Amino acid sequence: MEKLKNGGRYLAQTTPFILSNTIIIVPYLLYIHLINGEIPITVLPFVLFYTLRMTGIFLIRGIQRSIEKYTLLMLALLVGAAGSIFSLLGTIYFPFYLVGAIGLGLSGAWLPPANVTVNFYEKNQGYLVMNGQKYLAALGLLVPLILSLTAKLRLQLVLVPIVYTLYFIWAYFAVLRYPHYELDFKGISKNLLSVRELFWFGLFFGLLFLLRSARALFEEDILNLAILAFCVFFIFAVFLLHRWKSRWQLPGWQNGLSFLAGSCGNFLFLFGTFYVAVVYGKEALTRQLFLPYLIGMMTALFFGARLRRRFSEQPLWFHLMGLVVSLALMLTPLFSLAVGLLAFFRQSTSTWLNQVYGRTTSLAESQRITAKYATNNRGSIVQQFFLMLLILFFLQRAGLPANELFFLTNLHSSAPSVVLVMEQVKLWSCVTLIFLLLMIGSLKKCD
Repeated sequence: MEKLKNGGRYLAQTTPFILSNTIIIVPYLLYIHLINGEIPITVLPFVLFYTLRMTGIFLIRGIQRSIEKYTLLMLALLVGAAGSIFSLLGTIYFPFYLVGAIGLGLSGAWLPPANVTVNFYEKNQGYLVMNGQKYLAALGLLVPLILSLTAKLRLQLVLVPIVYTLYFIWAYFAVLRYPHYELDFKGISKNLLSVRELFWFGLFFGLLFLLRSARALFEEDILNLAILAFCVFFIFAVFLLHRWKSRWQLPGWQNGLSFLAGSCGNFLFLFGTFYVAVVYGKEALTRQLFLPYLIGMMTALFFGARLRRRFSEQPLWFHLMGLVVSLALMLTPLFSLAVGLLAFFRQSTSTWLNQVYGRTTSLAESQRITAKYATNNRGSIVQQFFLMLLILFFLQRAGLPANELFFLTNLHSSAPSVVLVMEQVKLWSCVTLIFLLLMIGSLKKCD
């Protein structure tokens, strides 16, 4: 019994790592199955989860002066557990899904940066939260989650929330056993709110809510409104960035690479879904996109640091060139290989940036990793709207109706005109990202 307990505790120690690396995709896949275009409420769980997952980091940065790293991590785990439980109850009464989506969306925004921050702190104190053996244990613990995600839909809607709830509970008690665990409320400030970060939260929440609602409900007017509002915001943001440049606390290349890492991640996942569905067929998504993405990401976790050490004198250029080569490979027939390679370098870049931000002295310790994730998410949101603009532009240029955008994931290679549109979007997206990545190298030379 004692060996079983110790084994259970050992496995439980990997659950914060598992959750922080799967919370972006698991609820996404769960809630997207609920969507029925004829019943508007079925869209809301997916929209609420996605929007809060992307914008919740700005909310926490708006009140970050009052939240310490362990407090944020435990809050993310509790909110996530509640979200999983309400998602399970949603199988009985659908509105519970809305509460569950809010909980998992906020947890998805807070858990990854909080977990990274705590891991850095524990490592600096001499305790390694994850090591090689625990990574292998995490792979084993992923099996129940993968099996539940591949079950029939009605069974999946029950099994996934149950497995996720168990993981959240195990993670909560695992963190309680960290050697340096401590909840600290002594630093609570009287000035709790940061108006600028709450402004970003409100703005991005509204824009993404409109965009995702429009696509899920097939409403062209809402989509046009969301894109028009984004264009106005983008022009305004460029003006503000120019004025605020002198106030930046971090080097331009660091902000820029964080922004583009988020853009590359969104391009890989969102555009990849569109492209594979149109060119290879929706049934090929797992083989052509999700499996290479997962292999690339997991390979980066095991071998990314080792490869980077070989280029330790120039780690920035290692990541820049890796991302550039991956995007260039996207323009060849080797799409699946490019997906895996881009996922590898995107994950490796993100891990390295965590270390760079962790050593940044110009920011308070509690703000370093959340600053990186906030910049990541800005890049992801901007790239998402840029992608929608490109698709709409090339659809119009090809003489196709704008509402084709709503059905991209249901099309296949028998629609050659749409295939050509997606090839053009891929070309311009990759060229734009490559150009911006090369500019990061120029910024580094100027710093």
